[in-house]
Order: sequence, then structure tokens, then C-alpha cells
Amino acid sequence: MPQGMHTVRFLFLAFVQGITEFLPVSSSGHLAIFQTMLGFKEPPLVFDIILHLATTLAVLIFLRKELALVCSESLQAFHGLRKGERLGVIWRKFPYYRMGVLVIVAFLPAATIGVLLHSLIEKMFASLMVVGISLLFTGTVLFMTKNVSSKKNIETMTSFDAVIVGIAQACAIVPGISRSGMTIAGGMFRKLDKNFAARFSFMLSIPTILAAAVYHLKNGIGDIFEGKKMILMLSFLIAFVTGYAALAFLSRLISRAKFHYFSYYCWGIGLVSILLAVKWPR
Repeated sequence: MPQGMHTVRFLFLAFVQGITEFLPVSSSGHLAIFQTMLGFKEPPLVFDIILHLATTLAVLIFLRKELALVCSESLQAFHGLRKGERLGVIWRKFPYYRMGVLVIVAFLPAATIGVLLHSLIEKMFASLMVVGISLLFTGTVLFMTKNVSSKKNIETMTSFDAVIVGIAQACAIVPGISRSGMTIAGGMFRKLDKNFAARFSFMLSIPTILAAAVYHLKNGIGDIFEGKKMILMLSFLIAFVTGYAALAFLSRLISRAKFHYFSYYCWGIGLVSILLAVKWPR
């Protein structure tokens, strides 16, 4: 492959990863489709880790105010415990501390299932038929949020709500099922305010994305792209910018009650994936 095309390939994957990491359309599903259509091979682990770090940075900056409050209230809660305050009082007193704990609670189901079923998940990633059916499922779930009435917020979200959102995220381990789509929809089905459900989903993505990067590191990073550090830098920048733009765009659509619009896209790309599976069976 010519050097120019080699560079374009990785920059394109960085763009796809950044856009689809947070939009409810499944980044894993899109990568599987494009790798088949364009003849891409699985990118090196170091490249995948770089993209994960870029999208993590995007969400850290996007949620900087909420994350500062989580850190501040967690410190206050810790000092309160040291002074002998009761946990129940602290739980009610510091809503952002509670939000941080609920993010951890919601993270655990996906982490557990990911560790137990990682080999099966890798096999599913190779099946465009699975990806296509999963995208159709994602579209259906998104469409079901159209008339959901949401009212809970950071003050009234419960541990059970977090568990349900976590189970929804665990479903998204299957390629083609959107992580952001399932977690936001799961929150809305639990009557979380749509904007708060989105912010909670974005915050939940931080440990989830970082865990994926750490999981890749277990096999080592291999070839560090000798002589191609510029590709890594540009890919990081593209994934960061597009990831941040996706966060802002999705937040705007959700606030306007247009989250379900993504269902039509998921149905369309799901059908494309199924047709590709028939034409190019793996």
C-alpha cells in the first residue's frame, strides 16, 4: 500500500472512532463495517490505545465542571467520614460524591462481562451479520425513547438506576450495540432527566474507555509506529476534536428531544451491514 494511502487509512479510522465513540451509533460496529468495505486490517494496538486516550481527554474536558465537583465533594465526604459523620448523611449531603459512586456501580457489570466473555466478543466482532442485527436492535431501543417522560436528576437518582444503566452498558459489549445509546436510553427508561442521563453516560464512558485501553495493554503495545509518530499525533488530534464535537452535538440534540432521530440511521447502517455480510461473508 502506498505511504499516502496508509496514512489516510489511519486518519480515517481516527475520524470514525472520534465521531462514533459518543454518538449512539456504535463505534465498534462502524469500524467492523469500514474494515470490511475498505479492506482494512485490524489496526495496531498502540493506535487503538491512542484513540481511546484521545476520546477520554475529550470527555474529561467536556465534563470538567462536573468532574471538579465530583472530586471536591468526594474529598469533603472523606473528611466527613473521618470526623464521624454517618454515611447516610454524607450520601444525602453530597450529590456529586454520590454521582461518582453511582458511576462506579454502573461500570461494574460491563467490566465483569467483558472479562468473562472477551473471547466470544472478539468472534462476534468478526461477524457483520451480528453487527447488522445489533444495529437494528440499537435503532429500536433509541426509537423507544421518543415519548419517554424523564424527571429524575442527580438529587433523586438511585443505586438501582445505576445498576440498570450498567446492565444496559454491558449489553453494548456486543459489536453494533451502542454504548452511549444504551446507557442514555437506559437512564431515560429509569425516568432520569434526558440531559442528566446524557451527562451520566458521558461520565460513565471515562472508566469504560480507559478500561478498554488497559485491556489492550495486557498484550503489550508491540510496534510503536517507528518513523510514523506524526500519524499517531494527527490521529490523536482528529479523534479528540471529533469526539468533543460529537459530545456537544449529541448534548444539543438530546436537549431538543431529538435523541430518537439516531434510530433511523442505525436501522439504515444495520441493513447495510447485513447486506455486506451476505456479499462478503467472513
